[in-house]
Amino acid sequence: MSRHTSRKERWTQVSAKEHRAAFGVVRYHAGAWEGTVVYQQSHGDDPLSWKAEEMYVGRFKRPRNAMIAVEDKAREIARRHGDQMKVEIDA
Repeated sequence: MSRHTSRKERWTQVSAKEHRAAFGVVRYHAGAWEGTVVYQQSHGDDPLSWKAEEMYVGRFKRPRNAMIAVEDKAREIARRHGDQMKVEIDA
């Protein structure tokens, strides 16, 4: 297990309404913070055929809550699908 990294080290504030990490994006839109997990999925037997996918995680009152939800969903995807998914997160 790796050492603890703070949320400020994992997330970069792009603007007042957007935060980014290697595994997702959190944006303020229509009065709420929305999270999106970004990952790649393997299709078929070809090891070079990776398709970019996104998963929406919901609307939240605070950016911190959206960040936590994105991190949890990314970790869940990485653990559940193993080698068939690429998610850049320390599990």
